[in-house]
Amino acid sequence: MKRESKMSKPVILGWLMLVSGLAFLVVRHDRGHEHDMAIPAVTNSPAARVAATNTTLAGVIPLVTNDSTSVTGSGLPTATFSWFQAHPFKEVKSAGGFSWTAEDGKDTNIIRELAHNELEYQRMVNENGTIYRRQLVYHPAGFTLQAQHAAQSGQGIQQLTLPGLDGQELAVAVTKTDFESGGDKGLVYGTLAGDPDSMVTVAFINGWESFTVVSRRNQVFLHAEAREPGEMVVKQIDPNTYGTGVCGNQ
Repeated sequence: MKRESKMSKPVILGWLMLVSGLAFLVVRHDRGHEHDMAIPAVTNSPAARVAATNTTLAGVIPLVTNDSTSVTGSGLPTATFSWFQAHPFKEVKSAGGFSWTAEDGKDTNIIRELAHNELEYQRMVNENGTIYRRQLVYHPAGFTLQAQHAAQSGQGIQQLTLPGLDGQELAVAVTKTDFESGGDKGLVYGTLAGDPDSMVTVAFINGWESFTVVSRRNQVFLHAEAREPGEMVVKQIDPNTYGTGVCGNQ
């Protein structure tokens, strides 16, 4: 039996959100743009705001357990909503292995369906002022299968597709991968196709997936957080406000 199959949901989600933020900073450093890694209070660049915010996500996103309670980043349990369910909304469009839902993810009634518990609900409501859109996207195949095939064949991954909003597909040129356990979990680094100055990081483990896309040239600022295996909440963020109140921002 694979060790990862025994990992609890708090461990899985915590790993996902933490490595997604750290990977973002690593890829920024690797590209020789250390000045954008400064705390947003020092530099106001959109990339710095996004990077600084992502490094805090592991501590603020409620982590779901296998029973009827959830665990916040502070370790305090909170009850999971009795109505919470995977795949809550129907698919309205499918392409490239992804399926998009139509519900407005900023609507508080919809957030009640998206959130696992009250603390996550409050976090998402508070986040509304720093994002333009929020949409639930399904990805049943997951990145794990592609990573497993790449690990087994030894051919690696040169390209990857990520979901934007409303059926948009984003082509990613992969620059580096870091897989573990035969591809069951890992990180993918890259850029948007045709935009070498953009940044993309993807983190996944056993169906749980998260990613960040920053392209100033194309004005693409996306962050996707894992909801359940095969489900991502994709957000179009406002790079000028998304980090406000975090890491020294005012």
